[in-house]
Amino acid sequence: MVRLLRTIEADHDDFASVKALNLLVLKEIIRAERMQDKHRAAHKELIRQLKTGRGSKEISKALRTKVKRTAGFINGYAKQIYIWKCCGDALAFIYLDKFAIKHAYYDTDHFAIKRDAGMIRGKEGLVSELKCLFSALEHQVPAVLSDITNTIRYGDVCLLGASDPVPIEVKSSPKQGGRGRRQAEKMEKLRSFLETDRAVGYRGAPGETMRQAVTLPERTNVEALNECIAEAKRTGFAISRPEPGIAYAVIAGARPDYSAIFEPFAHERWVFWTLNGDKNDFAWAPYTPFILTIRESHHLLDFIEGNIFIIVGASMDELCRQMAAPGWQIEFDPASDYALHCIHEAGGVVGIAQQLVARVAYEFVSLSWIADSQREGLESSRAMMMDTFGPFQQFDVEQIHNYMFGERRWLRSDSEVLFLQDSSAS
Repeated sequence: MVRLLRTIEADHDDFASVKALNLLVLKEIIRAERMQDKHRAAHKELIRQLKTGRGSKEISKALRTKVKRTAGFINGYAKQIYIWKCCGDALAFIYLDKFAIKHAYYDTDHFAIKRDAGMIRGKEGLVSELKCLFSALEHQVPAVLSDITNTIRYGDVCLLGASDPVPIEVKSSPKQGGRGRRQAEKMEKLRSFLETDRAVGYRGAPGETMRQAVTLPERTNVEALNECIAEAKRTGFAISRPEPGIAYAVIAGARPDYSAIFEPFAHERWVFWTLNGDKNDFAWAPYTPFILTIRESHHLLDFIEGNIFIIVGASMDELCRQMAAPGWQIEFDPASDYALHCIHEAGGVVGIAQQLVARVAYEFVSLSWIADSQREGLESSRAMMMDTFGPFQQFDVEQIHNYMFGERRWLRSDSEVLFLQDSSAS
């Protein structure tokens, strides 16, 4: 799968590899689902025997051990399915804009992640979906089966020919029930938002939601991460500090020197992400999948199997310093959906979402790029707020802040440690 993905990265017009990857991921998911069904049936039978049997304590103990082991097998195949779908995600992220693809992960009506479609095995319309996929590829349009991804929750086949996802619903029957109509309405709302860059009541938000492009080319520390992994594989433990306010620590068997990890953040408010936990908890989407950022296939396998552990640390004080702009006060709030609260002295409050800041961990983007890309948009965001709310002179800035974010509650001490997990609902 990695070989096919690297081939597609090098040549976006290699439609034969796109087809091969779709089919390989589909095959492995169905294989894992089949094994899950087998173990679920065994688990059910063991539970029945445990409840109805009148054997000795030794027999009951043996049954309980088998129940636990069988549940472990079921969970193990669930993890396999997740990894296969990460490869499907990687195909989509090769072609699509990562800020656009995340909209295919969320519900259009509620502030929540959209439910996935469930099992592929035995799906009635799979043959029709494959025909649609093959037709797109024959017409030289890259595409992916939505069900072989973790991120794309709309449609059956997603076209990848432009920067925005184009999901297509493949109907095996001309009849459409209530659920089908609701799905069609949600997909139309998503399509309209991506086409017009605006929507009313989008994801349950009051008023109008507008989409604005990030114009500054992205900068990342992916190369530094991979060098850090390679060093850890040689020595057992490595730390990389690719820029002020960022540190990567990779543990590969040796006992880590935690003081060395924490040292660059002394007297700072800082955040640590433990990436293995989010991978194990199926919580990586909608960020760029690690399949694309951990470049060496054997390092990737080590990360998947838990042979290496990756920790990312970021100084929120450094981010606030780099976000500084005339007339603006930048403050970090760990308890809000908005990591940074940007308050203008003449009125105006702008929030930078936790999800955007978390990209320094899950996508290894530069902290300075986060600061630079968001700082240039502060004044335009403030102007849009003034158009929406009117002159700020009639409002108290504190009232506006509390209306948008709630009461101020960020940490004030000189040094704080926070362990953040993925904030996908931000």
